[in-house]
Amino acid sequence: MMEASLNMTFLLMYYMGFGYTEAVNVSLARRRWFIERVNKEFESAKEAGKDPVSKAPHDNTPDQRQMQGRARDAVPAKLIRFT
Repeated sequence: MMEASLNMTFLLMYYMGFGYTEAVNVSLARRRWFIERVNKEFESAKEAGKDPVSKAPHDNTPDQRQMQGRARDAVPAKLIRFT
């Protein structure tokens, strides 16, 4: 049961751009709905011969964000890492 819940959380984070806290706090019924909806989008993209749209990091480069009007002037404070 725990692994299924974590798998759903991973899918929400990887394919939909949810943060961990957001994904965990979504009710189980809504998690299922989101995952089924993403799967439906993937299937329709596959039928149309297109690449599925994803908010995963590999489709989230600064250039792509700029073209989509989602560019940031500064990194949000919660994402700044001090090493």
